[in-house]
Amino acid sequence: MNLRQLRYICAIVHHDLRLSAAAASLNSSQPGVSKQVQLLEQELGVVIFRRRRNRILSITPAGKEIVRFAELALRATRSINDIGSDLRDVGGNMVIATTHTHARYTLPAVVGRFRRSHPQVKLQFLQGHRNEIFRAVEDGDADLAIGTDTDEALKSVALLPCGSFHRIAVVPPRHPLLRLKNVTLEKLLAYPLITYGLHTSRWKLSSICEAKQLSPDVVFSAADADTAKAYVELGSGIAILPHFTYDRSRDKALRSVDVSHLFPAEVTRVGLSRERYIRRHTFDFLSLLSPRLTRSSVESMLLNRELRHISGSAAGEDDLGSDRGGATQTGANALTPAHEHA
Repeated sequence: MNLRQLRYICAIVHHDLRLSAAAASLNSSQPGVSKQVQLLEQELGVVIFRRRRNRILSITPAGKEIVRFAELALRATRSINDIGSDLRDVGGNMVIATTHTHARYTLPAVVGRFRRSHPQVKLQFLQGHRNEIFRAVEDGDADLAIGTDTDEALKSVALLPCGSFHRIAVVPPRHPLLRLKNVTLEKLLAYPLITYGLHTSRWKLSSICEAKQLSPDVVFSAADADTAKAYVELGSGIAILPHFTYDRSRDKALRSVDVSHLFPAEVTRVGLSRERYIRRHTFDFLSLLSPRLTRSSVESMLLNRELRHISGSAAGEDDLGSDRGGATQTGANALTPAHEHA
C-alpha cells in the first residue's frame, strides 16, 4: 500500500467513478490508475470497486470505508508537509472559498494587506454558492471559506464568526422611499423588487412576508448584488442587499434606505477544518479578517467539538475589511453558476 494508490481511489470517487476523468486529474493514464487500484485490492484482499470489463459501476461497502480512511490519511499527509513548510518558512498556496459578494466587497482590503505582508504566498479563490464553499473546506479543496452559513452537516468544519451585516434597500435617486421617516415592510413591498438569495433558508424574505400575509412583486432574481444594482439603475425596481455592497462614492446613480429594523442581522463566518494543520500565514490572514480571530482564540474554538454556530455577538460588523472598492485581483475559479447568498 502506498499514498499514490490511496490518492487514486479517492480521485475515482471524487470524479463520480469515472476512471478517465480521475486519471486526467492525476496526470496519469487510465490503465496505470486501474492497475494500481487492482494491486491495492489484491494486497488488501478486498474488492473496492465493482466493475464490468473496464468500467467501474459502483463502490462496495468495504470500499467506502477504505476511501474514508484514505482521505483522512491524505489530509494527514498534507498537514505533515505543511508543518515542514512552516518550519522552513516556505510560502506555498492558500485557497479561499467564498461567494461573489465577499470576494467583491469584503475581501479586497484584507487581501491587499495580506499580499503586502506575505508576497511569497500565492492566493487562489474558489467562488460559489454558500453551501459549496464550506463543503470545499470539508473536502480539502480549500484552506478556509468565508460566507454566511451552510445548510449542510459538515462534521469536520468549524464555523467561526468574523463579522456581521444588515440589510438596506437600494433605490434610484429621488425615489419615494427616501422621503419616508418610517419605512414599513408594507411600504417597502409596494414597489417591484429585485433580489438575490431569495430562496435560501438563511435569507427568509418569503417567510417574513408570509407571516404578514404580504406578496412581494419580485420582478427579477439576480445572481449577485452587482447584477441587482444594475437593474435598479435601469429602473426595474428596488433591491434589498447587504449594507456593505453599497458605496455612494462608487454607486453614484443609486441611493440607500436603511431597512435593518425589518430584517434580522446576519453573521459572516469563516469555515476551518478541524482535521488539518493550519499554517502560520493562514492565522495571519484570519487576524486581518477580524482582530478577534487570534491564533489562540481560533485554536480554542477548533478544539470545541460542539462548535457549529457561535453567537454573532462575538463579532462586530466592522471586523471585515472596509474597502469597498474594485474587484479582488487574485483571480477566481467558478464552482457553479448557482444563485448565491452573502
